[in-house]
Amino acid sequence: MATAKSLGKRTAAFFCLGSCLFSAQARALPVRLLADNAYAQLVPGKPASASPATPPPRLSPRVLYQEEVVLQNSDRRTKLRFYSDEDPRNPPLWFRAWDQERPVDAFREEAPEELARLGERNGHPVLNAWVIPMVFEIRETKRIRIQAEYPVLPLASRPKTDRFEIYFSRWGWQPSNPDLLFRFDIGPMISTIPCLGRPPTPALLPWLLSSWFTLQPAGYQTRGFTAWWRFRAAGEPERCEKICVEWYAWYR
Repeated sequence: MATAKSLGKRTAAFFCLGSCLFSAQARALPVRLLADNAYAQLVPGKPASASPATPPPRLSPRVLYQEEVVLQNSDRRTKLRFYSDEDPRNPPLWFRAWDQERPVDAFREEAPEELARLGERNGHPVLNAWVIPMVFEIRETKRIRIQAEYPVLPLASRPKTDRFEIYFSRWGWQPSNPDLLFRFDIGPMISTIPCLGRPPTPALLPWLLSSWFTLQPAGYQTRGFTAWWRFRAAGEPERCEKICVEWYAWYR
């Protein structure tokens, strides 16, 4: 879900992490993407306040999101501005970033034109973005970590259905075959489904995924209550995957 701009002498390239990584120029960035692993967890959230005259508190689901990106620079010093694009329909409640475990002062600003155009092409409007300034020394390998929290979107067409969606892919890096992994953990919300009482048996998991939760795209694997997608970017430099999870909002 992050984005960047190179600040070299004549280089002006942009890319997204977790959302869609892209380049505004024909040539790739001098930085190589080695791995991009994202993890999203659907949690019940804090209930709404209640008084003796109101019904019991309701759940307020949230998605806790974190992403770790491993990058390797080439043989020249490189300055980049990473952008974590913000969905105007569902901005983060908070956003934090680290460079090699050092906190980075990220700030929010209007999205650059290239990022806004990319969002339009993929049906993902972008108006603002969080900016993370970075400096790569020669041949330096960095681990960049992002954390954020997102509210859940109810579907207007189906009042008892909630949804969370995010884009995940890569654009514009040096040719490489990075490890692109997205995991989505629904376990904390599963535990709040009425009448379960105790951890469900393995035979109950397919029923829960088909009857209570819908995950897209196809091709995911599961372990426990975590689903994951592993993408390969080789040969598809402009592929952008949309992760979408919908579920029956039994708490409303």
